[in-house]
Amino acid sequence: MRKTEKRMSRMALMAWVLLSGCLLTACSVDDAESFFGENNNYLDAEPYAVFDGEWTMNKQVVDTARLEVTNVLKVRLPEKYLCFSSFENYYTSSADPRWSIEYKGLPTVIPFKDQGYTDNATFNSFTVPEKNYGMKLFFNQACFYATINGVDYRVDLLSDEPGNAIYRNDSGLWTIGFTVNSFLVTNLETQEEQVRTPNTPIALYYNAKNRIR
Repeated sequence: MRKTEKRMSRMALMAWVLLSGCLLTACSVDDAESFFGENNNYLDAEPYAVFDGEWTMNKQVVDTARLEVTNVLKVRLPEKYLCFSSFENYYTSSADPRWSIEYKGLPTVIPFKDQGYTDNATFNSFTVPEKNYGMKLFFNQACFYATINGVDYRVDLLSDEPGNAIYRNDSGLWTIGFTVNSFLVTNLETQEEQVRTPNTPIALYYNAKNRIR
């Protein structure tokens, strides 16, 4: 099977999983603007829909967050849980009693495009960059920021396949899903980059629970 056919089949499987079995119950604007270009009106666009929802990691609800939808998705990631995963070795090996961490709470910005629809739902895939990190090709799905012992870091979530977002016509709610295969951790003072891979991939889902606007 060709690479493109494999990718399409995996995307179809992810969409089916999101819609059936796994519906469990910006980076800063400045960073997103430099990433996507200087003339993107959507960065300051008024959202046409706002939702409250829950983040689920490996089938457990770990956080709540607000989702804003324009022609991109803006949502805060479950930083505390992702940060532990991406800095796990540092956490477990650090004996420094002054250990401290501050989560920035900035939304990540996820561009997406329509991939098709049924009577029940509209299927979308992330239009995120694909790049080699550590001699392997990854999709850079989203990112968050944290300050650890006074040092600022950016953590990018890397995946083998682009994520998916599903809008369900019956409920008017969104579900977002992707798998984190590795983390790209960047020290923002030195610009040093490290790719860190968890013991097992992290399945990450956001389920909107109600529309508030």
